[in-house]
Amino acid sequence: MTDLILHLAARLRRWLDRRFPPGANPGGTPPSTPVARPAPRLPAHGSPYGLDGPLDGNAGALVRPYLGGALLHEFTA
Repeated sequence: MTDLILHLAARLRRWLDRRFPPGANPGGTPPSTPVARPAPRLPAHGSPYGLDGPLDGNAGALVRPYLGGALLHEFTA
């Protein structure tokens, strides 16, 4: 069975090579060159929260309040 499949594949390849020689374009027209397009513009940078100004890091509560004293001690030393 394997010999039959290989034989049919070789025969099909020979027929395709006769019908469409390598390097020939079946449509008859040369392939078009791609057109270079400019990259799309990115939107202006803004806050994902809808705020206009920068966020103040000291205005919010600490995530780990038990580190507050240790951090103050570290910065004052």
